Amino acid sequence: MLRKFTIRTIFILTASLLFGPRISAKNLPQKDNPDNENLLTNQVYSDNIHTVQFYREGWEFSQPVLVLGSDQHLVLKFDDLSGEAQTYSYTIKHCSADWTPSSLIESEYLDGFFENTIDDYEYSVNTTIPYVNYLLRIPNDDVKPKISGNYVLTVWNNYDHTKPVLTRRFFVVDQKVSVTGKVKPATYDSYRGPNQEVDFAIQHPDFSIQNPRDEVKVLLMQNGRWDNAKTDLLPQFISENSLVYDYSEENVFKGGNEFRNFDMKSLRVNGKGIAGIQYLSPLFHVTLYPDKDRHGQDYHFENDLDGHYLVKRDNVTDSDVEADYAMVHFSLDIQAPLTEGNIYVFGELSGWQCNPSNQMTYSIERKQYELALLLKQGFYDYEYAYVRNDDGKIDTSLLEGSHVETENNYQIFVYYRGISSRYDQLIGYQVINSANQ
Repeated sequence: MLRKFTIRTIFILTASLLFGPRISAKNLPQKDNPDNENLLTNQVYSDNIHTVQFYREGWEFSQPVLVLGSDQHLVLKFDDLSGEAQTYSYTIKHCSADWTPSSLIESEYLDGFFENTIDDYEYSVNTTIPYVNYLLRIPNDDVKPKISGNYVLTVWNNYDHTKPVLTRRFFVVDQKVSVTGKVKPATYDSYRGPNQEVDFAIQHPDFSIQNPRDEVKVLLMQNGRWDNAKTDLLPQFISENSLVYDYSEENVFKGGNEFRNFDMKSLRVNGKGIAGIQYLSPLFHVTLYPDKDRHGQDYHFENDLDGHYLVKRDNVTDSDVEADYAMVHFSLDIQAPLTEGNIYVFGELSGWQCNPSNQMTYSIERKQYELALLLKQGFYDYEYAYVRNDDGKIDTSLLEGSHVETENNYQIFVYYRGISSRYDQLIGYQVINSANQ
């Protein structure tokens, strides 16, 4: 069914001179032969799987962080666009602070069964594109983590461990320390201007740390992004009950810009950012207004979702199964193609990654970069990322600009492994917002 749909869509897009015939599917190069390293990162391996969300229940824009021993749950949701219910199983692996597998066996970090089936699913209702929506809560009656640390959830096709469907990282924290911090304009001359400096301290009056430089590791993230995360920070100042991270270079991030966004909660009227909606069988096509390069422009505040998206269809009871899919057409006006790299539509809608499925192509005729993505109805943040061919680093400032005033969330994770410990404990977690200082 999906193959027929894809070919037909390509024909429609070509015949109607719409933007290039790019269909969003997670066409990752390693999907057929995933190696162990890829299985410990956030990936989707099946073209049928779309709209993967993983968050703390009750707050869809949160990171998947679970407090050990609490009544909290993490929620995993995804859609299978094959239109048929599948047997999906899942496993949970404990990892070290650097996301390599820990040496523990399952019974040391899990209570319950080590592999289980995702039994909670529903068929879509009154949608042009049929799909099955799957829901999993962690912990549940079958399994729950019993120690802190990093974890990777893997969904498999019918218990076949040669056929991963998707992988998602998550965190279990046992809060033994407190973390305080602030975000301020970068102080070092080379970084002054559009950059933000994240200074923080770890307070541990009731938790003994004998050798902080060897026993403590820190992960510092901006808006949940992995590509620019800081992992090599050491305490600059050490006192009896406090570790201070007050650097001028190592903890600096580009401020970036507020995200662009569009409102696709309705396919009957044009929401924010939408120039037109057209139904071309078998699906809707949503054309966004052409975007402009924002580099060099003055800062302009706008409320955003820090790169996330919200699944939502207006005037329905359950958007998880009643929201439709549409082909969304992005365009970025640029007079000439950038020959030393590629441009991507970037954000949670791309899994915070740049790969072939979200890479734009340049139209010489229209003098713009273009991309069509298959997206579920809702409200979406996005931005344009540039990846140079020589270093492969993701740069959003080239096309979006960068400002010290930009509102960002910074996540701080604190790990501890004593001299006799066999695994990295996650003993602290804090979110710092650059605007709430």
